[in-house]
Amino acid sequence: MKRKNTQKLLMAGIFLLWLLGNGILLILHEPWRDEANVWLIARELSPLQLFREIKYQGHPCLWYLLLMPFAKAGLPFRTIEVVSFLVMAAAAGIFWWKGPLNRAVKAVCLFSPVFTYFYPVIARNYCLIALFLMILAWQHPQRNRHCVRYGLLLGLLVQADTIAIPVAGLISVMWLAETMGECARRKTILPVKKVISGIWIPLASLLLWIMQFYQVSDSPQFQVQELGIGEMMGEVRNFSYVILIRLTGGSQMFCRIFFVCILAAFIWVSVKIKNAWAMVVLTGSFLFQAAFSALVYQLHIWHYISLGFVLIWAVWVLGKQAQEKGFFGKMEKGGLEAIGFLLALLSVMMFMHWNSQEEPSSLDNAINGLYSDGGNAADFIRDHISQEELVVSDNIPMASTILAYLKDHEFYYAGSGEKASYADWSEEQSRLVSYEELLGWVKETFPDKKEFYLIQTTESCIYDGEEMDKWEVLYQSECKTVRDEEYRIRKVRL
Repeated sequence: MKRKNTQKLLMAGIFLLWLLGNGILLILHEPWRDEANVWLIARELSPLQLFREIKYQGHPCLWYLLLMPFAKAGLPFRTIEVVSFLVMAAAAGIFWWKGPLNRAVKAVCLFSPVFTYFYPVIARNYCLIALFLMILAWQHPQRNRHCVRYGLLLGLLVQADTIAIPVAGLISVMWLAETMGECARRKTILPVKKVISGIWIPLASLLLWIMQFYQVSDSPQFQVQELGIGEMMGEVRNFSYVILIRLTGGSQMFCRIFFVCILAAFIWVSVKIKNAWAMVVLTGSFLFQAAFSALVYQLHIWHYISLGFVLIWAVWVLGKQAQEKGFFGKMEKGGLEAIGFLLALLSVMMFMHWNSQEEPSSLDNAINGLYSDGGNAADFIRDHISQEELVVSDNIPMASTILAYLKDHEFYYAGSGEKASYADWSEEQSRLVSYEELLGWVKETFPDKKEFYLIQTTESCIYDGEEMDKWEVLYQSECKTVRDEEYRIRKVRL
């Protein structure tokens, strides 16, 4: 009994250490434009307006809807980080306390980039993928007892992100196929009838996703490339290497060996328990990300990290399937331990690669670097520029980081002359303008103004911006930032 209590205290201490470490990284992190854009959308749009806008943002509605109550209540911008942190704390807690792997493997995974920094600190919708996959793995044995709840989790997973659709879809197919197999063995259709009460939910969620992204080709950010079969297969293979190299930092040869080892371990256990669905879900999710990168939009490290959670889900469910079939012998246990070792190896390599020069969101930048100067620029505007003054920005996505901190200020975009807020990635928000055109617009639109304030960024829509050099610089970022969000604020006299 004393030993059991000691183990519980040790586990609690390790988890508290994870909370503390990520809490410190959270305090050090400066939110940037991708976080700010979501917060501005949640703050300024109604749910109906959100559904009209969402196809240009690339992510389904759930993350925005989750943030809406906080943003509309007037809470500070950095609330978005607290929400992400709490979501990941729940996911990490389920993995740490309920996961099937040994504690050493779980601890290594917990403090690697799988669970640390990228999802709990940098507030993006991908944290929802982690949470729902951990709950689904944990609740897998209850799937046929609580069908509606299990179906609701799958439906929410669809709305977490587009890259989660194949995961949710394949898990749904697995659920239905296993149930139909049980019906065939028992010669009754009752299990399928019960599963239907829940499996319609992810299907309805998929239809909702289609409604959100109907005519997404209108967006200049997401254009489907047309490739021949041979060319597409070559690109998928290339991006498969990109994913593994970005995760591990290893060579192509190492990535091949690692992939074959993972696949061999899954095949070994799947053959032994006569159930290959967990392997199918993992492989399908991996290939989808490679194909999506080749055909639509090149994915990045946040997408790739989600595969770590699919891997955890797969090994967790594989163990549960072995137990359900009564095949949990030494051979099956050895295969699962091999997968656990490979997961730990992946976690270690991700941690080592975390501080490489190829990784902008490195551990060194997380601790010592400046991710964005938006917060400092916002503080300057709040303290020195009144809300009645005219403020113009030369880049909407960059300026959104500043605006997210300022609830009562308005910015105009130099390229279009419209009020600027969140980035909709339209051609109108990418329009270029000359210095003289900007001055002419200000004089015509605001004839009573004798001066205005211009927020200059590293990517300006004013193509002859050197003309601005004669005007007074009120604020300038002191150093280069991780995401190139440096600002200069000028007072321009008319």
